[in-house]
Amino acid sequence: MNVGFSTIGDGPIRVLVLHGWLSDSGVYDQVKPFFDPAKYSLIFMDFRGYGLSEEFTGDYSVDEIAQDALSVVDHVGWDKFHVVGHSMGGMVMQKIALLAPERVISGVAAAPVPASGFGLDADTAAFFQSSGDDDAALAEIFNILTGKLHASSVMNVLVERARAGTSKAAYLGYLNTWTNTDFSEDVAAIKAPILVLAGAHDGALGPDHMRETYMIQLKDARLEVIEGAGHYPMLETPMEFFTKLDAYLTAQSA
Repeated sequence: MNVGFSTIGDGPIRVLVLHGWLSDSGVYDQVKPFFDPAKYSLIFMDFRGYGLSEEFTGDYSVDEIAQDALSVVDHVGWDKFHVVGHSMGGMVMQKIALLAPERVISGVAAAPVPASGFGLDADTAAFFQSSGDDDAALAEIFNILTGKLHASSVMNVLVERARAGTSKAAYLGYLNTWTNTDFSEDVAAIKAPILVLAGAHDGALGPDHMRETYMIQLKDARLEVIEGAGHYPMLETPMEFFTKLDAYLTAQSA
């Protein structure tokens, strides 16, 4: 295996859970206790260069993550499953649905990067590149993503967690991936229904951006807005995030 992962539960609803660019799978730690282990079986996978996969390198592409994810679900013996993806993981969720259309039952995209990527102008791209070393720049990115609503000490903790869970090579490699990858012309072929969860205070990938991308690009997508959240609903509003997630996965598994 080229990635590390952890599992929870042995229930009939099988869910592959993917993190985003600025966090490893620990971003879901606040909602993990809410999953009934008799109802759910979950895989929390870390991308190459993150968390349990920090020792692994690669080309840091969407295709690579998707292939790694399919290797993981094959390893644990799953046939069909749901996919939950946060931020860049929402982009990957769509790639998995394209690669394995008969296996993906449904998808949940939380504050997700669309299949068309998220292009940056030159100055913004340079600022994001600088955040690979500059903690103040990274803190400001977190601040923007969470609507500038939270204390500076909260941003500092998010920065510490990001540094602890990510190699610099992966951080910069995946930055290039989610800003420049575009397979939006392909995603209309996705058969699985997809729930898009957007934080009302997300300073980059909020509800309007979802309406301009996901809701146009996909044939079977539904948008729900979490009013109290920004880019990190699993951290900012964990109970509401889980409740929406649980309701959707339960309905799609019926």
